[in-house]
Amino acid sequence: MSRRMIIAAALTVALAGCSPATEPAPATDPALVAPSPTDGGAAAALRDRYAATGDLAGLAEKPENASEQLDSDGVACGRPLPLLDRRLVVSTRVFGTPEGTPAGEFVEVAQETVVYPDEATAADAVRQIFGVLEACERDEEAGQVTTGHTAGKLPAGLGVPGRVVSATMTLADGTRFPHRYGCLQQGRVTQCVWVWTRSAADTGTWFERAVTATATGLRASKG
Repeated sequence: MSRRMIIAAALTVALAGCSPATEPAPATDPALVAPSPTDGGAAAALRDRYAATGDLAGLAEKPENASEQLDSDGVACGRPLPLLDRRLVVSTRVFGTPEGTPAGEFVEVAQETVVYPDEATAADAVRQIFGVLEACERDEEAGQVTTGHTAGKLPAGLGVPGRVVSATMTLADGTRFPHRYGCLQQGRVTQCVWVWTRSAADTGTWFERAVTATATGLRASKG
């Protein structure tokens, strides 16, 4: 696993639930089927842009990082997130620039879809995650230190509720990755987006693109 993917995996592990996801229900039960991360969310928008241009205007999907069973300790910033083990379906996709991309052009986007038993549980999970993150002064895992957790505002006009926090992850060698993490909720489905770049401005730009595409996918999946 590359250093960049270790970054993505570390945050995903910190925020995912402690129990493996239950096997999805059969396709005949649409109530338990999450919106596909590659059909209508940030994944599709970024994949299609990359396919059309073949350059760094878009991002290539890294299918080796897709997971239907996330293994984690269910802890963020030293605090447990007990509601996350009630999820029914989990799916993760990761997109990024190729190895060797100049630092100024580096970007990585991860998108996770989670289905909970009901809308109230989904809303409470989002509330708990961001309550922990917004109160976190310093989070350290595997030599990576994340500080500066700050609540932010989602772009206007998304049409679905959600929350966002920004922070900066610093690796053991001093490399800094400003990142932004946001979750949107539609009924009992949540979709969360992480973005890392080497500058806060670039992170903000890519996050707005990704979360807007994600909201579009969630609204389209309603019903």
